[in-house]
Amino acid sequence: KEPILRRSDDMEDELLSIAVMKNGRKVVCGTQQGVLAVWSWGTWGDISDRFPGHPQSVDALLKVDEDTLLSGSSDGVLRLVQIQPDKLVGVIGDHDGFPIEKLQFNSTRTHVGSVSHDNLVRLWDVRILQDDYDMEDDKGEEETKSKTPLETNAALGVAKAPRASANDSDDEWEDMEDEGELDDMDDSDSDEDSDDESAKATVNDKRADRFKSDNEKFFEDL
Repeated sequence: KEPILRRSDDMEDELLSIAVMKNGRKVVCGTQQGVLAVWSWGTWGDISDRFPGHPQSVDALLKVDEDTLLSGSSDGVLRLVQIQPDKLVGVIGDHDGFPIEKLQFNSTRTHVGSVSHDNLVRLWDVRILQDDYDMEDDKGEEETKSKTPLETNAALGVAKAPRASANDSDDEWEDMEDEGELDDMDDSDSDEDSDDESAKATVNDKRADRFKSDNEKFFEDL
């Protein structure tokens, strides 16, 4: 049995999911109470930050970039979340109230697969998260297609789990947990410098604007 290298304090709450962010400087965990608990790498006692906001437990986390992740919650909603500064950027879609257990990108990172207690695998078009996403291109596609990428999410690639076929094996999934060797990490809780913070805000502000224009129905209850 391998020895435990480090151990955190007892959080008195179930830790259900994990993602390493900020170039390996932060570890984010989803909890039973819907709070995102954040540790600084190398300081494994108490958390350095907490981000409440999910109404139910956070059962799945998927890293999008060093500052942003996707969260799958027991309320069935798939959310885009920014970490430090903490912000709910938008909502990708939902499993009609059924808890989401696992998230994974495809090999090109244009789609995310999610599995839930509804016995379905759902594939979500997440090209909207890419830096080179062009809303005008989507408008052009609407002339030949009746729905935008986000509007097709509810019906895209939905399949009942018991009917999985070997013919679908061409879709390769990318493991997002490989962070490589992380040595000599800075233990401080400081974020990126002001220029980097401005760049991060700009990227996610643009993402938020895309959600507002393409996916307003998800924000009616916010």
